[in-house]
Amino acid sequence: MSTLSFWVDESEKGSLLAVGGVLVEWDEVGKVVKGWRTMKVNLGLDQAAEVKWSLPSGHRTRKALELSNRSTRDLSAKAVDYLASSAMSLVVVVMFEQRQTSWWKSIWAKASVRDFYCEGLRYALQRVAEEVVETGASGAIVVCDTPELGTKEFTSGSIRRGSKAVEKAYAEWYAAGVGVGPGKQQHSGPLKDAEFHPSILIGDATYHDMLQMADVVVGATRDWVASVNDGKPDPWVTQQVRTLSSKFRARHGQPSFWGDGLVLWPWQNKLWEALKRSLQ
Repeated sequence: MSTLSFWVDESEKGSLLAVGGVLVEWDEVGKVVKGWRTMKVNLGLDQAAEVKWSLPSGHRTRKALELSNRSTRDLSAKAVDYLASSAMSLVVVVMFEQRQTSWWKSIWAKASVRDFYCEGLRYALQRVAEEVVETGASGAIVVCDTPELGTKEFTSGSIRRGSKAVEKAYAEWYAAGVGVGPGKQQHSGPLKDAEFHPSILIGDATYHDMLQMADVVVGATRDWVASVNDGKPDPWVTQQVRTLSSKFRARHGQPSFWGDGLVLWPWQNKLWEALKRSLQ
């Protein structure tokens, strides 16, 4: 089996931060990108147009859609359908802020759920490392959309912030590991022992199709979890996640992808059960 590639984005909403994306064999990336671009052209967009789950007002892609009497939801639905039909699996970790932020802000003025980006990425990489070992892949390359972690460095326990926070965290994981995945057996050693690329790669979803796919997956998951958590599930968003759900990694879930391709941290049983019910 060829090298795996994991394409990562993050999306914040209120007290939650979703981190994750799409896991694809490196040799399949060109084919997957070609199909993604065809999807854009079929919607009347330029093949280089940026696709996002949430296109802000005035965005060039949104204006192009409006010219052809299409909405951002038309694009999102087509993107979801394409992802659900593609050769990939999905992993998303949803982190919740449950600290006393007023106290934390007294020692770290920018304290927010974004403090846990690196920890969420670590949980996602547990699954990628496990996938490498269990499938016999020849290694893995991790590519992240530029994470918004600020410029000032701050570290406390699992909290890591600053412009080089991700690179520094990955260097530690490369040498010491990220802990075992949900199967509880693989991969306990350093990422280098699983033939991960020696450094994490940072990209820009504005120009990179694979990172745009990660944006759609993470954005949809964020909105779904947030709406269910607020007690106001959005039927359209839920349907998009239901379509994507067949692609979430499901080797060691309880059952299916629950706890494997989809992770909540910290654990919230009431929300977990509500999310399950929403997809039934």
